[in-house]
Amino acid sequence: MVNLMTPKELNDVGDKYFYGQGVDKNIEVAFTYYKRAADQNNSIGLFNVGKYFLVKNNVKDAFNYYLKSAEAGYGLAYVKLSEMNLHGQGVKKNKKKAFKMLEEAVKLQEIESYHLLGKYYLHGIGVGKNEEKAKSMFEMSAQNNNSEGMFLLGKLLLEGKSIKNDFESAFFHLDKAASNKNINAINYLKELYNEPHPYLKKKSALYRKEMWFYYDELLASLDDTGALMRTAYAYYYGNEIVKINFDKSVKYFKILHSLDEVDGYFGMGISYMYGQGVALDYERARDYLVIAANRNHPKAKNALGDMYRLGKGVEVDYAKARDFYLEAAKSNDQDALINLGLLHYRKQIKNATDVLALQFMTKASEMNNSGAFYWLGIFYDKAIGTERSTDLAKKNFEKAISLGNVGAKYKLAQLFYDETNSDKASKRKIDKNFNIIRELLIDYINNPLSQDVNVLYSLYLLGEMYANPSFSESSPKVSRYYFESAAERNFAKAMVKMYEILMAKEPKRALYWLKKASEKPADGEGLYLLAKVYDEGLLGQMKDYVKAQEYYRKAAEFNYQPAVVKLTMQK
Repeated sequence: MVNLMTPKELNDVGDKYFYGQGVDKNIEVAFTYYKRAADQNNSIGLFNVGKYFLVKNNVKDAFNYYLKSAEAGYGLAYVKLSEMNLHGQGVKKNKKKAFKMLEEAVKLQEIESYHLLGKYYLHGIGVGKNEEKAKSMFEMSAQNNNSEGMFLLGKLLLEGKSIKNDFESAFFHLDKAASNKNINAINYLKELYNEPHPYLKKKSALYRKEMWFYYDELLASLDDTGALMRTAYAYYYGNEIVKINFDKSVKYFKILHSLDEVDGYFGMGISYMYGQGVALDYERARDYLVIAANRNHPKAKNALGDMYRLGKGVEVDYAKARDFYLEAAKSNDQDALINLGLLHYRKQIKNATDVLALQFMTKASEMNNSGAFYWLGIFYDKAIGTERSTDLAKKNFEKAISLGNVGAKYKLAQLFYDETNSDKASKRKIDKNFNIIRELLIDYINNPLSQDVNVLYSLYLLGEMYANPSFSESSPKVSRYYFESAAERNFAKAMVKMYEILMAKEPKRALYWLKKASEKPADGEGLYLLAKVYDEGLLGQMKDYVKAQEYYRKAAEFNYQPAVVKLTMQK
């Protein structure tokens, strides 16, 4: 029965209506329950009536009810009275009274009052500044698991002027506050790791970046939209400290979508488009991307262009792809500018020109886009829309590398290698270039973002480099290591090299590699050599004219000229 409800029950029901917990929010209904508890001189009921009047902007009645609650012994009421005295709500501003009210709350062991009184001591509000007393109050707050107290204690231990600084303890308390989802502590720690604080300068830059991201992801867990976007994209694209994790990127994109953030629609669109973290679904991908594009998200427009360029759930249509890219490019979307450059470079649209390819790529490069510099390196090397310039190709690849482009390391190494092999270079220049090539290729091979096929070519080039007698560090042993490493990863060209290396001393092993190379040949060389083995009875094999002819024909299908000549001479 309603008349028999206790003050606690009345306040609990009032809270449900006041905050909309399981019922429609209605503060007027909440007031009726709070008032009945207050009429029984219940301190919490009196406090809640004060809370109601404050929401209604009736600060005078709010102050009076908070005062009655405080007189009834409710510590949190003293906290509110302190706040109202400090800001002059329902009463004349009085910092000393504000301080006294907090002292009363502390006497009643009100946990929310400890860190607030500490702030009064720290900033000299209604009392003289006293860092020691501030520290004492912050410690009491932290001991009672108040995250704001932990944050303020950590910050004081770092920044205090009249107390002894304790950096280790400071970071302990700040981290504990952050772990308890204290936003102030999270943002403060991000600043400390970003600047960095002197205590952190001995830590590596990579470690500091990792910690910054750790706290930013904590911030994302509190639905901070900026942190949600940064975290989602970090897991989607990956970087030097974050491995690509589509399950996690989708998790954060879903939250952004639930908050009606345009990046949530875009993120879910590209996730469905490529089946990353969700099942592949082109229809849903398009729906999400169209919504994002209609809200003027340039990358969503670019992604719709990609759908038509790549035929993702639609017929390939380069003209439609171009139209979406052009719309995105109006917002200077760098990916769209690059894609427009590539459509012209690959002659996939009407009236495509190399000059326009170069212009679009140059515009993207002006925004410091690493991919644009990568393609400009290729354009200058191949004379696309401009005269060939090895120097400009190198400069663009180097710029791409400085901006974190992994593929540019492979391309630059290849450029140096081709240049070294084509020139009548001095031994000194060969050594210099090969050392550059080695560093670039090894970095590329060890990078998790490198492409498998280029890793195989990189291993092969290192094998060739160490096989070159003009290189002062040439070594048959090291050369074999790289060729064998590529061969064991099923790279046919390296298998042919292993055949050449082993045929004199290890004919069985040599034949093994040659046959394996012929199973999935990259060109006609291995097939031609295997044909010769059967034609001439090499490596202890019986002559077999039929097999020899078969492999000569297969090699000729790759337009391998020695095989073509051989078959022509037999006619």
